[in-house]
Amino acid sequence: MLAGSTAVIVGAGGGIGSAVARSMAAPGIRLGLVYRSSGERVARLAAELEGQGALCLPIAADVTRLGDVEAMVGRVVDRFGAVDVLVNTQGRLSRLRWFLEETAEEIDAYVEVELKSVMHCCRAAGAVMVRRGGGRIVTVGSDSGKVGSTAEAVSSACRGGVIAFSKALAREWARHAVTVNVVCPGPTETGLLQSVREAGGVTSEVLERMIRTIPMRRAGTAREVADVVAFLASREASYVTGQAISVSGGLTMC
Repeated sequence: MLAGSTAVIVGAGGGIGSAVARSMAAPGIRLGLVYRSSGERVARLAAELEGQGALCLPIAADVTRLGDVEAMVGRVVDRFGAVDVLVNTQGRLSRLRWFLEETAEEIDAYVEVELKSVMHCCRAAGAVMVRRGGGRIVTVGSDSGKVGSTAEAVSSACRGGVIAFSKALAREWARHAVTVNVVCPGPTETGLLQSVREAGGVTSEVLERMIRTIPMRRAGTAREVADVVAFLASREASYVTGQAISVSGGLTMC
């Protein structure tokens, strides 16, 4: 579905980001694997994918800084000649906390990582796509952005902002054949989720209660999310844009 394309995966060292890279991997695909602090993990991932015929370029970048993002996209274009696909999977570890307990610094940190960094990446990569006359942008958000989650007001606001922003971009860039979509997971089995379980406390208890309310009675897997991302990034999804698709076992149906 993606052979011959150049894809930039932001957050490639994370559970969902690495699963997206594996789902996309095919002989001839070119992958920019963007990470902030997981260099060894991404190097191992790149070696694995190159064994399957992919061409990989690991890049360290702080995507909360527009200058870093522009430099990252420039490196991909210099190496591979294009950016056909952008996948945003970056996020921040969310602890359940009432809004009145959030500090101004914590709010700013959420906004920087979960909203502004997505805008930075879309701006830099999208400019290349618009200039070239086509592309795919897929952001991994959260069902909380659709419905609002108790004790996750700030993260929900950022995720909801990503959905609205993506729909607006989809309208603006449709005439340039650039599609923009969001994939909204529910609880997903990743290292991040496991760390919440191991930490225990209220956040872990609420997580387990939430999983029990999922109609399919389990958390999702990173690969289940990644496969939907890979489809939306493919040529086969050329007529799908402006959508926020839940991958949550029926937890959210809207």
